[in-house]
Amino acid sequence: MDNLSDLRQLRIAVLHGGWSSEREVSLVSGKAVISSLLKMGLKIQSFKINSKEDFKQSFKEFDLVFNALHGKGGEDGYIQSILEKDKIVFTGSKSSPCKISFNKIETKKIWREIGLPTPDFVEILNVKTPEMELNHFVTGDEDITSLDSSFVVKPAREGSSFGISIVKPGIGNLEDSMKIASKFDKDVLIEAFVEGEEITVSILGSRPLRPITIKPFNQFYDYEAKYLSNKTSYLPSKLSEKKISELEELAFDAYNALGCQGWGRVDFIQDIDGNFQLLEVNTVPGLTKTSLVPKAAELNGLDFDSLIVEILRLAIKDCY
Repeated sequence: MDNLSDLRQLRIAVLHGGWSSEREVSLVSGKAVISSLLKMGLKIQSFKINSKEDFKQSFKEFDLVFNALHGKGGEDGYIQSILEKDKIVFTGSKSSPCKISFNKIETKKIWREIGLPTPDFVEILNVKTPEMELNHFVTGDEDITSLDSSFVVKPAREGSSFGISIVKPGIGNLEDSMKIASKFDKDVLIEAFVEGEEITVSILGSRPLRPITIKPFNQFYDYEAKYLSNKTSYLPSKLSEKKISELEELAFDAYNALGCQGWGRVDFIQDIDGNFQLLEVNTVPGLTKTSLVPKAAELNGLDFDSLIVEILRLAIKDCY
């Protein structure tokens, strides 16, 4: 590991917890980060965030904030905008990219506009109100046949697969799935279901890390498969070097298109024809023992402590 003398001069605040549905995951991520920083002899203070009221305290006494908050409040630009206003250095992307990335609908619109591959979709805005608005984003002349038989229903702004349902012939229905999704957000995404393998590419600075293929035991990579089960498999993607280069380039293009920086993760489906289709970007991915970024870092020769140091160094570099 590089000399840590420069980082040991800094006062670092670690934010974790929050009030989103991902609070428990964030607490575990925060615990892992805190343990790592203390082990390396860095000067830190832990802040367990419970509500928006906790953000009224000032972090100006700190040189750097490590943001381990997932979901609403931590990943949607909220805390980032507060820290930016106070001119405080923090890990990860700035407020605007976080706000865009956290909204799966707006993310997919940007990708569509610049020609990056993502499944056909329909957005339903203000789903529980008389002002409900429905818009199609499909290939062809308003042909939504790809959405007629099998599709995925998601809240536009949520993480850890909360509120997601898959509807197939004889399995589930749109009305019930929309009710589930709307518990988490007022806007709902209906996305064409793509049969294939789930693959994720973590990004560290300007470097895409080795892709990981996810094989969940459930129907899809839901909360249980991510955090509770020991049956989900995470495998280095068995793609040709040419395909890996294609995937990594696409991941970096998708990440940059949203203005992201520092570190993050881009999720894909590789369809049965071998094509990669973009699903979403995570700007504050999990840092638990089952999380994907630490697994990808390990494949690239970085242990957990080295990963945390790199995230800190990138925050400082991106600020100046």
